[in-house]
Amino acid sequence: MDDKIGELEQFHDANVDSNIGTHSKTQFQAYYPSTSQPPKISNQLTNIRNHPFTKQATEFMKQKNVLYASLVIMLLIGGVVLVFMIPQSTEPIEGTWIKSDGQAFTFDDDNGFNNQIYPGSTYTLEGSSLVMTSTVQIINDGQLVTKLIIQSVDVTFTDDENAMWWVWASVTVDDEQQELDETPCSLLIRTSVAKNTYEFGVNSPTYQVEKPLLCQ
Repeated sequence: MDDKIGELEQFHDANVDSNIGTHSKTQFQAYYPSTSQPPKISNQLTNIRNHPFTKQATEFMKQKNVLYASLVIMLLIGGVVLVFMIPQSTEPIEGTWIKSDGQAFTFDDDNGFNNQIYPGSTYTLEGSSLVMTSTVQIINDGQLVTKLIIQSVDVTFTDDENAMWWVWASVTVDDEQQELDETPCSLLIRTSVAKNTYEFGVNSPTYQVEKPLLCQ
C-alpha cells in the first residue's frame, strides 16, 4: 500500500513538474521576439509597380505623352506652313503713285513699270537708287525708230511710306545725256491717298516736312 501511494506521489510530482515545465516554456515563448520580418517599403513599391492596374495606367500615360508630342509637332509644322503662306512684305515702291500734274506711275512686284507714256517698261530699286528702263518706238523723219530711255532717280520714302520724293540723277536716250529741269525734285503720293490732282494738292503739304535737303 505504501508502495502504491509512493508511486502515485511520484506520478503526481512528475505531472506537476511536467506542467510547470510546459507553462514555463509557454511563458518564455510568449515574450520571445517574433522571427517574421515586417514588409519592406521597397517590396511594397515593387508590388505596386507590378500590379496590372499600375501597368495599364503607365501604358495609358505613355500613349497620352505620344499623343501630346504628336500634337505639338503638328502645331509647329502648321505654324511654319502658315508663315510661308503669309505673303511676304513687299517693297515700299510697289503700287501706283501720282504726281502733281496727274501722271500716274505703277510699279509691279515683278519689276514691271508703267508711267502711262512708256508702257511695258522695267525698273530696279537698289537701296535708294531707282532706275527705270523703257524701250519706245517713235516716228523720226517719217521712219519708225526704237529708242532706249533710262531714267535714274534717288528715292526717299516718307515715314508712312505713302509718299516718296524723287531727286532726278540722270536721263539718257540711246546713251545720250539729256538736260534736266531746273527743279530736280518730284513728290509722288500713293493713289490710295490721292486719286487726282485735287487730292494731291490737299495731301502734299503733309509731306513737305520730309522733303530731302537737295529739294529745299
